[in-house]
Amino acid sequence: MFREKDEKIWKIARPHLDVRNNDEHTVVAYHLAQRLLELHPEADPEVVLPAILLHDTGWKSVPQDKLMESFGVKKKYPELLIQHEKEGAKIARKELARMGYDAAIIEQVADIIDGHDSTLEAKNINDAVVKDADKLWRFTPHANSIICQWYDVTPLGVIDIIMGNSIMHLLLPESTVMAHAFMEIVRAQEALPHYLPTLVKQ
Repeated sequence: MFREKDEKIWKIARPHLDVRNNDEHTVVAYHLAQRLLELHPEADPEVVLPAILLHDTGWKSVPQDKLMESFGVKKKYPELLIQHEKEGAKIARKELARMGYDAAIIEQVADIIDGHDSTLEAKNINDAVVKDADKLWRFTPHANSIICQWYDVTPLGVIDIIMGNSIMHLLLPESTVMAHAFMEIVRAQEALPHYLPTLVKQ
């Protein structure tokens, strides 16, 4: 569940997240960030959690006919990836200021959002937690079903895609363990009909 203070940010972020399954992605990434925060008490939840809720709000500004070619294996418009980061940082500054957040917190949140996809190295532990929570979603069964639809591939095909361009970019050792665990769940689900032929795949 979201913290009460984060519910208020979610209500502001949500209208910006109704493209590219970003609303679902953000909820899952928030929970992954919470788990990483438990493992890294040196990270600041007052920076990490607002950042994860707002990190993809900028995708709303990207032309919808180019959206699915702004990221991933079909990326043709890398400049739009940058645009969504810049716009997301702008939204974070505006909305968090309006909500009365401390200026130093606002700048830390905006700094993380501006570069969360386009830069691979972490600026600090807060940035590392946000980057990993964001990328870890790709490995989850939830993401797998969505990415299957995006690229018209099988669940195991999705694993091949993300193993090719995501696993090496995880920054925290715990994230790598979690990523492999999520993929094993997908592999196990895909094996079920082989061992249980009467099972109907949902």
